[in-house]
Amino acid sequence: MNDKREQVVLYGLGHAGKSMLPYLRERFEIAFWVDGNQKLWETVYEGIPVHSPESILNFNGRIIITTTDSYFEEISANLINSGVEKNKIFRGQHHIYNQQEEIIPYEFDMLKSEKIDLEKCDLLRREEKENTYKVMIFCGFYSSYVNQLVRNCKRRFPDIHFGILSNAEQYIVEMENYADHIYVYHSYAELYGILNALPKYEVFQMLWIENIWVYFRKLIREKCERLNLCVGGSDLYRARDAELLYKKYLIDMSDTISAETDATISAFVKIYPSTSEKIRWVNFGVEILEHMEQSQLVKSLKRKKDLCILEEKLVVLCGYNAGKAHQHLEMIRALSTISESIKKKIVLIFPMTYPDNQEEYIESVKKELDKCGIDYRILTEYMDLYTMAQVEMMSDILITIQKTDQLSSTMLETMYAGKVIIAGSWLPYENLREKGLFFVSVSAIDALAETVSDVVVNYKEYSEKCSGNKNIVYAMSSWNVAADRWRRLWID
Repeated sequence: MNDKREQVVLYGLGHAGKSMLPYLRERFEIAFWVDGNQKLWETVYEGIPVHSPESILNFNGRIIITTTDSYFEEISANLINSGVEKNKIFRGQHHIYNQQEEIIPYEFDMLKSEKIDLEKCDLLRREEKENTYKVMIFCGFYSSYVNQLVRNCKRRFPDIHFGILSNAEQYIVEMENYADHIYVYHSYAELYGILNALPKYEVFQMLWIENIWVYFRKLIREKCERLNLCVGGSDLYRARDAELLYKKYLIDMSDTISAETDATISAFVKIYPSTSEKIRWVNFGVEILEHMEQSQLVKSLKRKKDLCILEEKLVVLCGYNAGKAHQHLEMIRALSTISESIKKKIVLIFPMTYPDNQEEYIESVKKELDKCGIDYRILTEYMDLYTMAQVEMMSDILITIQKTDQLSSTMLETMYAGKVIIAGSWLPYENLREKGLFFVSVSAIDALAETVSDVVVNYKEYSEKCSGNKNIVYAMSSWNVAADRWRRLWID
């Protein structure tokens, strides 16, 4: 039976490839594996030999690339430049939400569409309404930004009918009363079928510039009057050169592009000069601002007491999630060098409620904290908007030194609460100073000890400098203001 199976080569012996191996072995005979890591050449993994990429040139069958998005385009480009025909290049796609695998051809034209019933793909099971102004929000994964955007714009502009297109079913929990449709795809073939079946929309709004939308760009462009893209940090700061070039196909055919900071706009235009006339500043509002008033302040003081934090201690909020990009370990090592007198005056709070599956990393953070000599709390239980507002209002200082960021809502929320922010100077926040906001910058993580010590000793003075931040943040980031910017992006 094995002799009848198609023989293929796998490219990329990383975590993605290893996780897909059982699926691929059920369907193909694997001739060998190739990888760019020279240390793996002429080794064997799970009974499959591993060779150098040059070995592919002597193979006439299909090549299945088993890597993450960031490497796929780069590897594909190298294969094509080496003489491999596009119709032999495929991708092993792993869908995170439903843990499903799929094999995708390099080019959209080679993909076969599933025949689908559009209403059955809609979690809300609603018919499309005629003579309505329709905006479809595209996001391949579950994001609270989708919920915030749809919820806040629908409340203020009920005549706009929103759809959501995604690989995640969680949207049904919060969006049932705000979205008209929630279309969920489970494969590229099913997504092809949904896009084919959709009526023409007034607006397709991408959150964010994901590779999957680039793949379907021709069909997407045909199905909307206006195509808008939103630039996220990973679209720009974490993308490889080949991926940036690939995304240009979708960028070139878009009508407008939005970003949340002037720094992001400048960086984007530097990479894509042709976008200078169609990119604009449109930010997400910050919902939590509505919950950061006097009633929450009382609850925040109770939360401080519940966490057994002495009233006289200054609370230092360290990042806002459990992602390694927040550089918690480096932060802790820097703070461990401050004087004993300062250590006694502070308590560190680490909100680590998301993303999932970070238990090992959180444990490593805890071990580092146990050595540093500073009182701390690690928060791992889910926090809704009200709870997060209480934690931010309970805090006195926020340290945000992640590797990259477009604009942290936690930073804005904490500014609104009148707290002192210490941010990495490498983050694109300088435009906030131009708007009149006050915060402290550190040029390197090693400078944290000196800066935190200075802020603690002179906290009253720093706090007074932050007193004007509240009104500026509201004018910039309240959904009462931000929602109208989105409406103008779609309708004007």
